[in-house]
Amino acid sequence: MPTGKPTVAVISYHAPPVLNAESILVWKTLKVLRTWFHLRLVTASVPSADTTLTLPDDIEVERLPTWMPSAYKPRRAVEKIIGRFADEAWLWARQTPASMDAPVDLLYSRSQPGASHLLALRWKLRTGKPWIAQFSDPWAHNPYHAGRTPRRKAFDEANERAVVAKADALIFPTKEILEQYVHSYPQVPVADKSMVLPHHFMPELYPERVERPAEIADKLVFAYLGDFYGQRSPEPFLAGLEKALTARPDMRQRVAVEFYGNVESKFEPLVARAPIPIRKGRVSYLDSLARMRQADVLVLIDAPSATGRNPFLASKLIDYLGAGRKILGITDVEGTAADILRAEGHPVVSPRDVDGIASAMVAMMDAYQRGESFSVPVPMAYSSQEVVGKLAAHMERLLGETHMK
Repeated sequence: MPTGKPTVAVISYHAPPVLNAESILVWKTLKVLRTWFHLRLVTASVPSADTTLTLPDDIEVERLPTWMPSAYKPRRAVEKIIGRFADEAWLWARQTPASMDAPVDLLYSRSQPGASHLLALRWKLRTGKPWIAQFSDPWAHNPYHAGRTPRRKAFDEANERAVVAKADALIFPTKEILEQYVHSYPQVPVADKSMVLPHHFMPELYPERVERPAEIADKLVFAYLGDFYGQRSPEPFLAGLEKALTARPDMRQRVAVEFYGNVESKFEPLVARAPIPIRKGRVSYLDSLARMRQADVLVLIDAPSATGRNPFLASKLIDYLGAGRKILGITDVEGTAADILRAEGHPVVSPRDVDGIASAMVAMMDAYQRGESFSVPVPMAYSSQEVVGKLAAHMERLLGETHMK
């Protein structure tokens, strides 16, 4: 499909219509990146779907089978077995897509999972084309994957080392993750070939106006949009809410809380014991943006780190910024997420500081009673046009350097 634009092969295991954070990031990125490049996406054929996430027709898509059971429980069982010694998507990454034989100017792979980079590594070794590897989270040294088997850790470290060495450029969402890779691979000039790019939001996806249901029309609404799993727990928020309502019992009937996303079973008793009933549900990505605009306060809850410095950047935080609402940041007080929140005027409280969380909530209750607005300016520096524009410029520079060699 000749277009006059350079062709970029995008390798990402997750992509629309899958509904998860990485797939949504891929969707937003490609919708803007196509302005500069002809895109050829290689992804997985998986059953999970959000029909509102549709890729533009001018993006070529090749979906490779995962060789996994389609039913959830059998698939999770197989992933658990493979995950003891290799990346769960390793079988997918071992395939050779037909696109590998088509003309391409640049390779661009995204994780998680790391399997996307494994397929891109084979493509790089086969064609020699310039390659950008982008990481949304740490791969081999993710602090929340400490329980992996020694064999799996060795697999991840060996493959990550090869990817970091062979990729022509690396992209990370935070300076903390970049620093981790610089420390982990001193034999590779990681800093010299890396850049930090945050996640991004698309302003045009948010509704201008939203109507609240009658039952919350006159309430102060706290909303959390995302899943609770692993070490990401609702406990610090709910404990803070209990203390805040004890301090301000007059607000008990004037506060509403919404959780939209999956709540892991181990957290369900916590939610059931909440000091006020929690409105729960699951919604599409576009519906989640409308729910953000409907709320007064958007709640970010990150798992506490062992160091007190959060290396991660949750994509929902950036979506929150795009909604133009006040944010309660329950996250480590050091790290990129905290820096962004404070720079935009939002409170930041450690997940370990329940009293601090309660105080922040009481301050918001007081502001609500004074009739203050919870709308805030939208920082356009995190818009898709700005962030993906920087990615496109980086790709163009890399292509220019390649042509000069």
